[in-house]
Amino acid sequence: MERYLKAESSFILRQYILHLLLAFLFCSLSGFFVSFRNLEAFQAAKVMEMYIAFTGIILLTPLFMPEQNKEIWLLKRSKAMPMWQLYLLRILTAVVLVAAVVTVFTQIMQRNGSDFSMRQLWIGSFAEILFLGSIGFFVSAVTNQVILGYMISILYFVVNIGSSRYLGKFALFQMMKGGYDFVPIMLAASLLLLAAGVLLRERIR
Repeated sequence: MERYLKAESSFILRQYILHLLLAFLFCSLSGFFVSFRNLEAFQAAKVMEMYIAFTGIILLTPLFMPEQNKEIWLLKRSKAMPMWQLYLLRILTAVVLVAAVVTVFTQIMQRNGSDFSMRQLWIGSFAEILFLGSIGFFVSAVTNQVILGYMISILYFVVNIGSSRYLGKFALFQMMKGGYDFVPIMLAASLLLLAAGVLLRERIR
């Protein structure tokens, strides 16, 4: 257990800290762009889907960043701990952080007089944010380019603004329309993208 904690803490302090700070700054400035007071269900969903959703991209996309450098990848691959275990530790950390962000913002809105179903909004927001982040994660895994991961996931977000009706259960912004039946499909797709990213990365590298 100690070596896992050491490996994860090293990743966070050396490579992930800037992304954590960016996510923290993004969340801290949210009050300047959106209101959290006395929101109806539609408005609360809009906050989560149109703004907080970007934290998934920030937290999940850069998990392969250290290994973009082939020398670092070869060094870590030569060690006793399998690479897939390192990747799973990073994914777990990012998923816990996404869950924490969703919890914090749903609690803030509820305590400021907003009227919505906490359970529905939490699980729906978690599913969408995780899915959006897993797209960037998968792209960066396959291409070995974190920037491409950011670009594709943001592009997917933008495409949904005008064309979400063509994407079926994989469309974003469904909570604003009162729909939550996308949750199991989107969660399953997120898990598939995360698992495929880890497996394909080692094969491609």
